Amino acid sequence: MTGIFINSRMQQDDTTKVPKEIIWVVVAICIIPFVLNLLGIDFGTPGQPLDVSQVEFFSPNELADAMHHALAGSFIHSLLEWSAFCAAIFIVLLSFLNYSIKGNPTVPIIGCSLFFAGVMDAFHTLAADRLIEAVADTQNLIPFTWAICRLFNALIVVVGMGIVLFQKRFAIQTDRKQNLRLVLFVSVMLGFIAYGIIQFCATRNTLPTTMFPDSIITRPWDVAPLIIFLLAGIFLYPYFYRHDPNLFSHALIISIIPNVATQTYMALGSTALFDNGFNVAHFLKILAYLVPLIGLSLEYVQIYRKESRSLSRDLRQSLSLLNSLAKQVLDSTTLTTLITTSGQRLETMMAEQVASTNDVMATAQEISEISAKLATTVQQMDTAFEELQQATGSLTKKLGAIAEKADGIDDIVLTITEISNQTKLLSLNASIQAADNEEGGQGFEIVAQEIVKLATETATVTRKIQPIVREMQTAVSSGVREMNNFTSEHVEAIAPHLQMVHQGMKAQLEGAQTISSAIAQLSTSSAQTANYLKHTLDDTNSALEQLNRAVQQLQQEVAVLER
Repeated sequence: MTGIFINSRMQQDDTTKVPKEIIWVVVAICIIPFVLNLLGIDFGTPGQPLDVSQVEFFSPNELADAMHHALAGSFIHSLLEWSAFCAAIFIVLLSFLNYSIKGNPTVPIIGCSLFFAGVMDAFHTLAADRLIEAVADTQNLIPFTWAICRLFNALIVVVGMGIVLFQKRFAIQTDRKQNLRLVLFVSVMLGFIAYGIIQFCATRNTLPTTMFPDSIITRPWDVAPLIIFLLAGIFLYPYFYRHDPNLFSHALIISIIPNVATQTYMALGSTALFDNGFNVAHFLKILAYLVPLIGLSLEYVQIYRKESRSLSRDLRQSLSLLNSLAKQVLDSTTLTTLITTSGQRLETMMAEQVASTNDVMATAQEISEISAKLATTVQQMDTAFEELQQATGSLTKKLGAIAEKADGIDDIVLTITEISNQTKLLSLNASIQAADNEEGGQGFEIVAQEIVKLATETATVTRKIQPIVREMQTAVSSGVREMNNFTSEHVEAIAPHLQMVHQGMKAQLEGAQTISSAIAQLSTSSAQTANYLKHTLDDTNSALEQLNRAVQQLQQEVAVLER
């Protein structure tokens, strides 16, 4: 039977095929119920009919038990159907996970098709359990909706494959979003159609008869899905696998086995609700959903292994690179030590530079203070020379006044000399008078003698004063000339030099202040540089220590990974 569904002409890689062990397990599960039936084991759950006439004699617990026994078949049916629906949910989830990894739109399209086939089965179950308002009799509603759901299941998967093959055949380029929108749109439309069919069937008072217990084909409505599954398994699914070989598409081929078995058990073996063929068919339908789910799971494992091998290869390369890097970093420990030592030396040099800068700044401050004192002294000398010039001018004036007075003395001496000459004349006249006047002339004689004596002394004193006055005049004149010369030549010659010295000292003071300010700024900058360098060296040392610890830890981790 397997040979019917697996085309032997397909020479694909074994990595795109479901393992043979799983295929044989699927075939065995499909055959085992038939073998067990031959051995007399019946899987039917018809339940115990509830005797309505005895209901009034039941206690509440007995009534609940009797109702559960009566509905045992319905419970088993719901459990099997919802199990198939849960498998369909896992299929669509794994298909989108596969799509997120590989980007192949085929898988989510088929996955959505299977999911909405499961949704159709869920609608069938809701109608059978009367969770959807239904009017039709259960004996007709359940088999009819089952047949519709199976037909829908076969057709929707065929439609999904047709969409994929149509895109590949005509090379239609669509992106992921367009593919997803397309499959979701088609699937949702089919889902609404399925729900509409179930709702229509549930609200009909009469439904077509689908079970014929006395016929060879007890459920002829299930023959159509059987034929569709057979044709799809022989032609469509292998063709689809050749165009998109992967574990999922190969699992779809394998899923034909339980699907055909399901339809066979139902079409040829089920004569009543919840009988042996009914329950076996529902169980095998779960297997029909599980096989694609297994294919998706195997493909996910395969992808994981490929990624793991690639990751392991990259990890080994990374470990080799990290090991080499760790060795290089460890080899650079000497360089790190040199960097640390150089940093410490540089820090010491910066500290010495800061100290030297502080000394220079103190020296510049002293120069500035000395320059200020010298400028003050020069200013005082300038003031003293101005006062000396003023005093010299005053002394010159006074000497000029003395010279004028000396000139007055000279006039007085001349006057005295004239008076002395006149006195001599007077004494001469007196002597003459005394000679003329012999009797009274003796007194005149005495007076004349005294006058002559006085005139003689006066002349003598005058002669002594005149050289002194002339020397005084000469000295005063010479002093006035020298004072004038000193004032006009020396003071005027010294004044520009003093002005230049004053200006130079002022410029030196300003320069000393500028140097002091510059040295202060340099000291501040040096201190900031030293602080920054200290922090930088601390950070560098800390980073180097962390790097060494990281390298040691990396070596340990590499050693663990290499084990």
